Amino acid sequence: MEVKGIFSSIKSSINGMSSQMARIGAISQNIANAEKLPDEDGNVYKRKVVKQSGYNSSNNSFDQQLSIKMKKTKSSHFGGGNELSGSSSATGKGFEIIELDEVDKIYDPNNPLAGDDGYVVMPKINTVEEMVDLVSASRNYEANISVMTATKNMAKKAMDI
Repeated sequence: MEVKGIFSSIKSSINGMSSQMARIGAISQNIANAEKLPDEDGNVYKRKVVKQSGYNSSNNSFDQQLSIKMKKTKSSHFGGGNELSGSSSATGKGFEIIELDEVDKIYDPNNPLAGDDGYVVMPKINTVEEMVDLVSASRNYEANISVMTATKNMAKKAMDI
């Protein structure tokens, strides 16, 4: 079932809030594991990032991602018929969490986890950058809440008419 009207704005805000919550979760995991040493098997924590993938995560072309219907004022503006149309399937959660394979090598020959070359492998996480990303995700979440609140207020005003 396709969501239309004022509820599409609410759905868009909810999708935005859920992707920002996933981003906040990934960032907090990165900060918590920034100084984590490799485990017994030598596995290092991999930095997680959230990739926004739109509503449909498949690799469709641009015109397949959009659903456009525009009425034209004159038939000569775009040529052809009186309507432009495209197709879309708006499914999926709109984001995916990706683990990056980047690592830092720190020279510490006295560390028992150091390799033969004297380097310890650590996750490549800059906590300052992660904190900036955390503030950005938080502000984006707040912006989506503001949009949802404005939409709710418009719906209330429309019922008063």
